[in-house]
Formats: sequence, C-alpha cells, structure tokens
Amino acid sequence: MRMNDLTLGLVVLAGAAAIFLSALQFSPIPGQSYGAETMPKAIALLAFGLGTFMVGKSFATGQRRPGVALAGWTRSSASLFGLFAALGLVLAYILFSGTIGFVPMAFVVTAGLMLVLGVRPLTAIPVSLIAVVIIQQAFGRLLLVPLPRSAMLGFLW
Repeated sequence: MRMNDLTLGLVVLAGAAAIFLSALQFSPIPGQSYGAETMPKAIALLAFGLGTFMVGKSFATGQRRPGVALAGWTRSSASLFGLFAALGLVLAYILFSGTIGFVPMAFVVTAGLMLVLGVRPLTAIPVSLIAVVIIQQAFGRLLLVPLPRSAMLGFLW
C-alpha cells in the first residue's frame, strides 16, 4: 500500500495522539521527577512533529487530498494467501499460547510462516526449532520475560 504524505502524516498524528493519551495513564515512580510516561510522551512529541512536517510538506507541494494506492502484490492470490496465513498464525499464537505454551506455539508459527513462504520443510523445521530455543533462552532466561509455559514441555523450560 502506498500513501501520500498527507495521508501518512495524518496517520502519524493520530498515532502520536494515541501514544500521548495512553502515556497519561501511567503511574509515576515515587521519588523521581520522571516516570514510566517519559519515553512514550517523548516519542509522541517526535511523532507529532513528524506528522506535522509531513502534512505541511504535502500542503506546500499542492497535495491537498489524502490518497492511498494498493501495491501490485495485492493482485496476486499467492501473496494474499501468505498475508492471511501470517495473520492467522499470529492470531493462533495470541489465542493459544497461554494454554499450549510459548515453545510449541512459536515453533508452529515460525515453521508455518516459513512453509507458506516456500521454504523447504528440511530447512524450515530445524531452523524454526533452533530459532525458538534461542528466542526462549534469550527472553525467558536472560531477560527474564515471563513467557507462557507449556504443560507438555514444562520440564525443559
């Protein structure tokens, strides 16, 4: 999808407003003059500046109407199948990872995406397995991110 500067600038401005409004709800850190809302507010401010610049630039160049054009790949049924397969796999991860666990669901998503994109199964399966183990170790052990545990593979992770 291609958007002109006016359309994209308006989207960035809307995103900046959403980030800023959500940051207002963060609770302050006791004893500090800045808290959890500091970085989101700074990002919102930068996004607001960028969106304003893009809208101003579009008006300066005479572009006064929002515009969106679909890319050429949207006419390909294989590309659309890949898009919907990716969205479906991510949705399946969101819905089932709490029950099934991170490792099996991440493996299904990673291997599924590779297979849909045309990677041979002899390559997709081992690469997916290695990637999932590395991601689980990096996030679960090193960064201490609480990933959903698996009842089937709980003894490993």
